[in-house]
Amino acid sequence: MKNRPAYQLLLLAGSLIVWLPAPSYSVEQIHLSFSEDPASMVVMWSTAQALSDSSLVRYGSSQSQLTLTETAVTWQFTDGNPFGLHYLHKAILKGLSPGTKYWYKVQSGTNESSIFHFVSMQAGQKWSPSFIVYGDMGRNGGAQSLPALTKEVASGEHVAILHVGDFAYDLDSAGGVNGDQFMNRIQDLAAYLPYMTCPGNHESGFNFSHYVNRFAMPKTSSSPHWYSWNIGPVHFISYSSEVYFDGWGVQEQYDWLEKDLQSANAPENRSVCPWIITYGHRPMYCSNIDFNDCTTSKSKVRAGLESLFYKYGVDIILEAHEHDYERLWPVYNETVTSKDYVNPKAPIHIISGTAGCNEADGLCFDVMLGPRGPWSAFRSWWPSRHGFGRLKVVNGTHVHWEQVIASDQRVEDEIWIIQDSHGKHY
Repeated sequence: MKNRPAYQLLLLAGSLIVWLPAPSYSVEQIHLSFSEDPASMVVMWSTAQALSDSSLVRYGSSQSQLTLTETAVTWQFTDGNPFGLHYLHKAILKGLSPGTKYWYKVQSGTNESSIFHFVSMQAGQKWSPSFIVYGDMGRNGGAQSLPALTKEVASGEHVAILHVGDFAYDLDSAGGVNGDQFMNRIQDLAAYLPYMTCPGNHESGFNFSHYVNRFAMPKTSSSPHWYSWNIGPVHFISYSSEVYFDGWGVQEQYDWLEKDLQSANAPENRSVCPWIITYGHRPMYCSNIDFNDCTTSKSKVRAGLESLFYKYGVDIILEAHEHDYERLWPVYNETVTSKDYVNPKAPIHIISGTAGCNEADGLCFDVMLGPRGPWSAFRSWWPSRHGFGRLKVVNGTHVHWEQVIASDQRVEDEIWIIQDSHGKHY
């Protein structure tokens, strides 16, 4: 990627000072995502200018032969983004061969990016996809996790990243410039692995316009705020916890979730994708003392979704929001169903919100000094202890989870989840 241009100073009415990007024709903020078609890959990027020539992706199975092209759609993004780059581009690479390494670069006008690569989704269910999982990564606070995450991506061990809400702090800050800088920071991750997301509370500004415009998730619902996708032996569901706090979409999301879960539990589907794993930003339970929703027995998220996820046999719920790490025993309605992970009879909640927010000058922590609930199996917090999770779906019966401390890549917690009889919990 070409270097981002220096900022120029704009003086308005003799007093108001605003920093604006200097004019640029470079391409930046390149990132991938899976689409609803497993034989496709979505590529997105940004430019400051509309450019008269078309934007496209050149790609191929050899770095020296990028002989295939796909034209991008381009749109202008200004809502809550007065000073950020205004033009977004999206190309969908279709008809990809399963499990194949492709090399690509993006082009807008005469300006091209460096060459990146990705591996298309492997076909079938008899393989073991591995994922990087985290939430709450700020533009500044997340810097401490980036070196370790870059190594994880370069290892070739993972097929995607799950970012469980809260980006940049915030994407719309500084008129969108903060969002641009964050997207450039994660390019070394997201230009190589599909970057799968869900919205958090820090995305709510301007009616979630930055989240909706900057990320392109599978179109498996009528809303960009929730979706599902299959990979290997797992059915993933991304949902919005924010509907319970912003006063919209509660019933619409619930109805879609129930329909999706009913379909996932059909014998012909659950036999193929036995694991159902959901991810949403705000937890249903937590040991924190910050008075957030998860600290109370009257949690809005828990009241809205816990019974639904229990009824339809959700295996694992990935969450963030709290800037620490906590792993729960299988729990439903505040009742622990077992203190192990062998054929659990309720969902397992894992909170991994330690990627590094921008709060407290980057210290970024939520204190866990109060009494822990009986459902809390392991918890960890400390100022600046940033980290992330590794989720490996080994096969239809075994999942391995690790929580990694970013500073030294040490595993601070790990479990095996074994489920020989997937299905509804009642």
